[in-house]
Amino acid sequence: MPHFCKLTEPRLYLPGDWDLLADAPAREAWLQIFAEHTTSLLAHARRSDCPPVDEACDKYDLVFRHELERIRARPGDYAPLSIYKLCRIRARMMREHGIGDPYDRVKREENQAALRHLPSVLAALDACSDNAVVEMLLRGLLAGNKFDLGAKETTDQHAAGKLDFFQTLADLGPRPWFVDHVDAIAKRCSPGALRYRKAVFFVDNAGGDVVLGAIPLARYLADRGCRVVLAANDEPSLNDITVNELAELLTVICEQHDRRIAEHVRSGAISLVGTGCDCPLIDLSDVSEACNSAAEDADLIILEGMGRAVETNYRTPFACDCIRIAMIKNRVLAQYLGCRLFDLVAGFTPKD
Repeated sequence: MPHFCKLTEPRLYLPGDWDLLADAPAREAWLQIFAEHTTSLLAHARRSDCPPVDEACDKYDLVFRHELERIRARPGDYAPLSIYKLCRIRARMMREHGIGDPYDRVKREENQAALRHLPSVLAALDACSDNAVVEMLLRGLLAGNKFDLGAKETTDQHAAGKLDFFQTLADLGPRPWFVDHVDAIAKRCSPGALRYRKAVFFVDNAGGDVVLGAIPLARYLADRGCRVVLAANDEPSLNDITVNELAELLTVICEQHDRRIAEHVRSGAISLVGTGCDCPLIDLSDVSEACNSAAEDADLIILEGMGRAVETNYRTPFACDCIRIAMIKNRVLAQYLGCRLFDLVAGFTPKD
């Protein structure tokens, strides 16, 4: 697959600049994170709609942990070593052992729960004053982004029933945030001042993240004449929504929840594209032709989520404006960035 067409320096592009070969403590911490997460992943796999046989789960558990030990013993054999490469190794081994979509059931349940709240979220946004609506939209994205079953802290909260969109929204706290370019974003996106004609929006998780965060922002932009392409993984990865799941979800929203979204989907003002990816991080040197075609005339890129906006592409220059939105949900990443757990990123980078 080709490089993303909006990269300004595709030959120099690297998904991330955190070299785990050069940072031994971080490397050990990430190997431990991937090992510990395997227990949760396989628990979800066994409860999924199409659970793999126990022998496949046990074999994957054994082989993947052995691979992590090999990396620990001989990290130079895996150069260049990054979080993204660890994710790719996991994804490959899951496919090889028939671990298809461990999170299909929890994604569906979280989507259904979030849909019940969508009308009230949209009504609150419609009633919001012009000078506050952009910040409110960003807060919704950040609150939804906490639903992340790839991070131990949020996985534990989900298991305990403590991941609540509205409580998270209330707890986001005052600005300024860790990265706070909200005023710059508002200047370009406020009602009556929106300057964008087309946005490619790389979405993240299912549930409240996409339903109560991404969809309202897409509707807001489309209401003001900006075409929005929602770009999602083609293949399952953790609790990230896939493009097929998003298509089904949009159909339900159009038929049952919001007339304006239905009009935007019918007119093509809101559309979908598969990125060609199967990872919670994204390597923009390897995206689908369809994604590139959709982005060719875009003047805004939105990267949402810790994996797409921080662990990869945090400093990537683009040939158009870029908004990065994420909640930092991993202690090792927070330490690397110099922030606190659950700090917020609302970054804006103008065209390079």
